[in-house]
Amino acid sequence: MSSTANTVYGGDEINAIVLDIGSFDIRIGYAGDDFPKIITPSYYGQLANGTKVFGEGINVIRKDPFEVKPIVEDSLIVDWDAAYELFSHYFKQLKIVDKEQPILITEPIWSTNEYRTKLIELIYEKFEFPGLYLAKVPSCVSFQQGRANCLVVDLGHESISVTPVVDGICLIKSSLKVPYAGKFLNSIVEDYIAKEGIAVEPSLFIKNKTATTFPEEKEAKYELKDNASNVSDSFKQYQVARIWHEFKESMLEVPSQEAKKLLATANSTSSDSTSTISEFAKRSFELPTGQSIALGQERYEIAETLFEPNFYKFHNPALQPPPSNGEIPGIEFNTINEYRPVKRARKNEDDLDGEGKKIEVRGVAQLVSQVISIIDIDLRASLANNIIITGGTSLITSLTERLYHELSNNNPGLKIRLHAVGNSLERINQSWIGGSVLSSLGTFHQMWVSEKEYKEEGAERILNQRFR
Repeated sequence: MSSTANTVYGGDEINAIVLDIGSFDIRIGYAGDDFPKIITPSYYGQLANGTKVFGEGINVIRKDPFEVKPIVEDSLIVDWDAAYELFSHYFKQLKIVDKEQPILITEPIWSTNEYRTKLIELIYEKFEFPGLYLAKVPSCVSFQQGRANCLVVDLGHESISVTPVVDGICLIKSSLKVPYAGKFLNSIVEDYIAKEGIAVEPSLFIKNKTATTFPEEKEAKYELKDNASNVSDSFKQYQVARIWHEFKESMLEVPSQEAKKLLATANSTSSDSTSTISEFAKRSFELPTGQSIALGQERYEIAETLFEPNFYKFHNPALQPPPSNGEIPGIEFNTINEYRPVKRARKNEDDLDGEGKKIEVRGVAQLVSQVISIIDIDLRASLANNIIITGGTSLITSLTERLYHELSNNNPGLKIRLHAVGNSLERINQSWIGGSVLSSLGTFHQMWVSEKEYKEEGAERILNQRFR
């Protein structure tokens, strides 16, 4: 093994491994490829004997019930033993020779030094990779788009983050993040369905069903399989969450500014706006029980919460995330020239922090405008003209159009331009693809940290000198 990373791991010589760790999926593949070879859920099943099950294996009803647990939360590994077993499982499946291939791993901007130390130790103590590089997700996205200076708006599963990237480097102290993303929308869908008293069962549980329509027929007509009760609560919750995810993808649509006004009117008066919206915008979704739900106004109201998180009123407060203005715990946010929107979002009496202070809850448009307002004035025009929209939640119908209009109205002195990849598969995998591009560059071999360097310097020193 060579003593230095820069004499061995050139992108043209060795096919590096790219590992993208997300809250919804984990992606694994080879540098230089267009898409990852493996896309697997960031969850695992654990049998009574301790055996762990990965991938589609967690979507099967087994003779013995098993628990479904998360490996990753908020894009950070929370179960290190399970993460090691999952990585080992798929590295073996891909026939990866870790002794011969360096690895690039993506990380969110809010990862702590403690977390990064654990990650580095996992790679070098449990595996034999000769080289490692930790890459920030927004930097990877910027490389995928070929835009070294940009503003990355990542609408993911558990959070929406806005990060300025300058010369490929993330300006972390000027970044913001809120929890009003895909999982938040799932919670609203769950709350709405429960409020309406609609029965929900995973498709795995259904033996037979008869087509019905809600609200004409309040009760769904279906029969459960005999083994449907032989599952853990966590297994059922995971399967039901998949229904909410599918519902969100196929049903929700962000209202235009005109439609938003109609929604506001419908919610504040007894006018005919509700019926007007419902007539031209209804869409149906069939639950696994065979019951179809037709929604008009509601599917717009739910999507509106991406821009105005308090627009929907939860009936089950336990499903509602705590209020957030986007500031990331542990990161000293740059508050210079703090942005104040012309028209503030409605406030909620519960939007208080731990000290009882009022928190201004920010949706995605306010989040982006806030970041633009506090970055260096010489960078604003360039970044406003290079706003990259990424992440699975960004695929909700009409989101980019609405965001463009909101940002243009909030920032009249800037030319706003959004860049959103049209291919949905490419947008969902954008951070992995960026890592693939980055780690296959011929000049990138200088960035790898070798195993020898790790053993000589230690994780803490590497973090301070190489992965700042």
